[in-house]
Amino acid sequence: MSRSSGTLKNSTNPELAPCTDASKTHTGLATPQTIFANIHDGTVISPYVANDFRYPESTSLMHYAPLEAFPIFQGGDVHVKSSFIDPPKQWRLHSAILARHSPWFARSLQQERRSEDDGPTWFSYTIEEVEGKIGLVRQQITGEQPDIEARDDGGIDLGTAVKVEETDDTILATKERPASIPVSGTTRNATHVLSGMNHSSTMAIYSQIFGTFYSIPPSISTASIAVALTQSEQLAEIAQNLGCLHLITSHIGNALFSYRQSLFSAIKADPARWILLSMLLQNDSIYTEALIHLAGAHPCWPWPTKRTVVPGEIRRLIMTKSRALDRLCLEAERELLLLTIYVRSKPVQPQEKSQFDTWFIVQNFRDILAREFNTLENDRKKSMRRGAIFRKIRKGGSLYMSYEEMRRLMERIMPSAVDNLSEDLTLLKKHASGIVEELAANELMLDVEANHVGYLTCTKVGDEDILWRAGQQSEA
Repeated sequence: MSRSSGTLKNSTNPELAPCTDASKTHTGLATPQTIFANIHDGTVISPYVANDFRYPESTSLMHYAPLEAFPIFQGGDVHVKSSFIDPPKQWRLHSAILARHSPWFARSLQQERRSEDDGPTWFSYTIEEVEGKIGLVRQQITGEQPDIEARDDGGIDLGTAVKVEETDDTILATKERPASIPVSGTTRNATHVLSGMNHSSTMAIYSQIFGTFYSIPPSISTASIAVALTQSEQLAEIAQNLGCLHLITSHIGNALFSYRQSLFSAIKADPARWILLSMLLQNDSIYTEALIHLAGAHPCWPWPTKRTVVPGEIRRLIMTKSRALDRLCLEAERELLLLTIYVRSKPVQPQEKSQFDTWFIVQNFRDILAREFNTLENDRKKSMRRGAIFRKIRKGGSLYMSYEEMRRLMERIMPSAVDNLSEDLTLLKKHASGIVEELAANELMLDVEANHVGYLTCTKVGDEDILWRAGQQSEA
């Protein structure tokens, strides 16, 4: 990324002017466009740029930017306060930054501007309880914006120590580090439900969401995947309702995938909960992993998150995928029960004396499989077991119908078949392995054997199965 330097011109009452030189701008997702300039001591500062407009550059030769810190910007024009905790939690933020990244704030601020003849000089919001839900509520403003003095005695929670160099016309975040854990509604109110949370935790979540508007990544646990999941859900809920999910999705994704196999084990433990989160974050990998679990186990539902909380569209997709697995199983079972050994391009026959021993081994092989499938069919939880059975057949070897077991059987009922048993059994298992190859495939990122997954994990998930990608395909 190239950075070009310019000069800063001082302006007491700056007016917005179009930023026409694209080569001097740097656009980021969560930060305003920035023009970089070196001042006399080598410090890089930048005029504030928003919506393709920027303030005029300063004419001063020597310029020092006074230091400010999130969450209190003295130059901010949006005052947010909550009295849920003592002392109250307060923020002073910038309306241009909030409106740029949040459609909810953009509409709310625009409505407030229209309600005032000359346009308000500042805006006020409170975080309060509305009809049993915690939410942001826009307030009527009276008088001047209240002064907020940041103190270290708890009067104002300073939250993240992000330092911002600022002048009358300059804002640039220079250091960032977040606090810890994470709205819906009308234009005036943005309410949400954060289950089982105390008010201090709720305020910490709000502080992190506000911090993302200033490129401060949210703090997500790196020690516990369970804690990380809860934090991610809370952050995503507020961000979704404010329309700023794009500010947190990559941070949450990176944090969750840093757990590697622990993440995939957690998805196995409650895929329904994870698929809900993946839909908020539009995360293909988590969505795919969770959907494979849900389709493989259907119609069983051995997870703590209730089936009814999953959207109907996802439930229908699970049923469709499960029916496809049922068809594959029926086809595989039929082929296995018809499996035989060919001699001179013809199946072995009991009428041929030289083939009788081999034919008898084939019949025993089929009979053992038929009894296995019959037991499975009568099991109310067959979907939770059939994957393990087909994977066992795929692996072959001594996992089922071991040579020693079959030899003892043949010695009791037909000793003459023992001589050909090893060769015939190996041949049958090889053909059986090929028949179940598709069913035994594992599309998960998880080791199914080590994690005792009994259901099928061969469901393939394409773009047409991913809700947010299916829409893109239809448009194309």
